[in-house]
Amino acid sequence: MLEPGQKLFEYEIVRLLGQGGFAAVYEARDRVLDRRVAVKQLLLDKAKNEKNVKRFIQEARVAAALEHPNVVTIYGLRIEDKRIYMILEYLPGGSLRDMLDQQGKLPVQQGIKLITGICEGLAKLHARGIVHRDIKAENILLTADGRPKITDFGIAHVPQKAGGMALTKAGFQPSTVIFSSPEQFRGDELDVRSDVYQVGELMYHLLTGRHYIDLEEIVAQADLLGLNLRHEVKLFMLLEKAICKDPPADLPILRQEVGGIANVIEKALAKRKEDRYDDILDLAADLWAAQFDPTVAAQHR
Repeated sequence: MLEPGQKLFEYEIVRLLGQGGFAAVYEARDRVLDRRVAVKQLLLDKAKNEKNVKRFIQEARVAAALEHPNVVTIYGLRIEDKRIYMILEYLPGGSLRDMLDQQGKLPVQQGIKLITGICEGLAKLHARGIVHRDIKAENILLTADGRPKITDFGIAHVPQKAGGMALTKAGFQPSTVIFSSPEQFRGDELDVRSDVYQVGELMYHLLTGRHYIDLEEIVAQADLLGLNLRHEVKLFMLLEKAICKDPPADLPILRQEVGGIANVIEKALAKRKEDRYDDILDLAADLWAAQFDPTVAAQHR
């Protein structure tokens, strides 16, 4: 781990911003250009195998190939003493998760603006055949003026023609289970409609202040069996039912509050991917139009 004040190449570490399963992210100062950057360090003691190292390098390649106002910008990949660092733009607005924790649900206009930007960034990925597979509030960072930027391509499916290193199939990859699309949870082959589902989840969260699945209730139901194998099986079955079968319970209430916007969310969250939007920009267009026409996407109901 790096410490505040530590020098690394032309950078000086300021503070730890966060740590995930395989990497830690720091705010740092570029001593040459006098600007703030983010340094993402691969934690080799946790990555442990060559595939995770390659995945980190692939993540950098994806970010480098996707120049877009709604995708995080990478400045470079550096290696020293067998340690690998990704140098990224520093985004002072924090994450969308931070915003939700501070504000709870967001105003409709703000939610639509954020989701539209995320959809535009994803369209850049999808045009290259890349499926992000891990769209959630933690992986959306914000500029000082609140513009969203997609980050963390660690489990993205990247075809070889887009610079992929043959690390993944188009099906399930480890992620936070509660954010999985139905086909991702089942381990089926994924396409861009899995990202559509996750955007629908995120929009629901922005407008209600909570995820569409009440995880605490599910855990409480499983706990009735006690902590044993049956408990784990029950928990899996309840999650499978919530993700793959049950529509969001509060969607009718949301529809009363936001009208046709709820129809768009419902279509994005369709359990059958064939019933969802097959183009992320169509979702964004309908979301914008639904502010003025409550019948948008109503044919899906």
